[in-house]
Amino acid sequence: MCGILGQINFKKLSVNKNKFKEALNLQIHRGPDDSGVYIGKKFIFGHRRLSIIDLDSHAKQPMISNCGNYVLVFNGEIYNYQEIKYELLKKGYVFHTSSDTEVLLNSFIEYGIDCIQQFIGMFAFAIYDKNKDECYIVRDRLGIKPLYYTKDNNKFIFSSEIKSILKLDNKEKKINKKAISSYMSFRYPILNDTFFKGINSLAPAHYIKIKGTKVDIVEYWSVIDKFKEQKNDKGENYYINKIKELLESAVKYRMISDVPFGAFLSGGVDSSVVTALMAKNSKEKVKTFTIGFEEQGFNEFKYANMVASQYNTNHKEIVLSGKDYISTMEKLIKYKDAPLSVPNEVPLYIMSKELKRYITVVLSGEGSDEIFGGYGRIFRSPYDLERIQNIDNLDLTNDEKNELIKNFIKKYGVENFNNYIEHFMSIYSYTSFKDKQSLLDESMNLKSIEKKFVDKFMSYFNELENESYYNKLMYAFLKVHLVGLLHRVDTTTMAVSVEARVPFLDHRLVEFACTIPIKYKLKWKNEKSKEESKILMSDKISEVYDIPKYILKKSFENDLPKEVLYRKKMGFPVPLNKWFGGHFNEYAKSILLSKEAKERGIYNIENIERWLDSDKLSKEHSFAMKIWMLINIELFMKKYGL
Repeated sequence: MCGILGQINFKKLSVNKNKFKEALNLQIHRGPDDSGVYIGKKFIFGHRRLSIIDLDSHAKQPMISNCGNYVLVFNGEIYNYQEIKYELLKKGYVFHTSSDTEVLLNSFIEYGIDCIQQFIGMFAFAIYDKNKDECYIVRDRLGIKPLYYTKDNNKFIFSSEIKSILKLDNKEKKINKKAISSYMSFRYPILNDTFFKGINSLAPAHYIKIKGTKVDIVEYWSVIDKFKEQKNDKGENYYINKIKELLESAVKYRMISDVPFGAFLSGGVDSSVVTALMAKNSKEKVKTFTIGFEEQGFNEFKYANMVASQYNTNHKEIVLSGKDYISTMEKLIKYKDAPLSVPNEVPLYIMSKELKRYITVVLSGEGSDEIFGGYGRIFRSPYDLERIQNIDNLDLTNDEKNELIKNFIKKYGVENFNNYIEHFMSIYSYTSFKDKQSLLDESMNLKSIEKKFVDKFMSYFNELENESYYNKLMYAFLKVHLVGLLHRVDTTTMAVSVEARVPFLDHRLVEFACTIPIKYKLKWKNEKSKEESKILMSDKISEVYDIPKYILKKSFENDLPKEVLYRKKMGFPVPLNKWFGGHFNEYAKSILLSKEAKERGIYNIENIERWLDSDKLSKEHSFAMKIWMLINIELFMKKYGL
């Protein structure tokens, strides 16, 4: 795992080499072990190295091919590099290292850009072909590794982190107001943009090809066709066996390392499954780590300990206080080059800092909820819309129909929705459009920005034109929700030079999960449960009358305690409302009601002041969450002088 930086000029390279090195070294936390720079006629590549596979200096980057024509910078891991190397050796390729970097380089020479179709891994890389005078810049299928870029009439700059682009590029920093609105609704900028005008994020499963002055962006992988296979139901046992096979393979691949490794173990289903598979495939004790808050009810130590005890792991608990939280929050924003997305980024960073004392690679459970239907209240919600739009044909008494309508209005605030997208925006937006209008200044142009978000999600829905609303919803989560979550994981681990690996996002498993019918992901407990749910809404149904992520839980029923597998989903709780309704309230006011904040033209200060004085702040997590997000925006603006 590493940090990369590069500049390609369309005519002749024009760059201050010392400034380039300074920009590269801003990523030293991503790669503290080594650094390198290569300068060509039209391009300059830089690399900061965190040694994971082949610790020898011969594996350093930028890496130049034996023929001298190709130059590569690479961040990530190709887990199946040994199998690919075996095939390349048969074709006569000579290797000077045992690294996956050299395998990637020679794969490109042999197969061209199509080499990426063979890779099982996570990656962001750039490769320059000097003879053809062209460059490919690639991001992995799911967006596990970040890749940012900016371009103008003379040059193209790419980087693992935005801070290096800001240092290298001479343009004035300007805030992207679309990103603020997107952040309040979806926790990060979803339009492949960033909080800085003119700096973009390359979408997952895409590559950029630069030839002369032409810059093309190409999609190279998609799961759209996989959903069609749900029509061919192969039965529960088939799906269970295949999940176990693919997930065990994914975990084993991610245990390949020349440095110590371990696992995040929250006590939830996903991290427990990963830990169980690691223990099964490890000769030594697996090192596991968990974190929680000192406030009662805000940790899952009990369940993490059950799994740690069952698999005899070397387990460590970390307890966090509110004081630690705020000071760390400000520091982490600087690593991320963005406001924090979710409150649990802070504990994840603190846990990563602690585990770095023992390991350099950590396996984590991200991605399981997206591919197996783990967000039960959201993924069950199409059932709400389905019934209300088909109410006349339902086998219900008039009283039951009236009760169903009443429950729908209570949950959604409306009697019906015109279409899927309206319903989706109501359930997926963390901050409603109405609340954004209340909290942000009228000059923010929220209506026209909101339309861009609706169009974005509509485009994803249209890609699955003939599929059910359930599948459209899960596809949107795969395309949008997952990317923000992965950015969080990358930031919190790489800030302390730890490499996070996510076995649930092995693309083979993701593709297979898309072929599994919905009934195996969200399963009714029994027919009686379905009958008892007929007038209830999804938030009352989920985990009471049905089992989200059923097929995954069933697959590992013999490997984990039922108490762990079938308990209610807890997420990663942070006691925001307790803090901001108490001694942190003054802190919130000092940030959001400051002279600087008032002069930005971003916030509706009058309404924010009203929110800060409201009783809801200490009683409702969602209310406190919006204040937390505003604090993050303001801390970010201050840190970057925007």
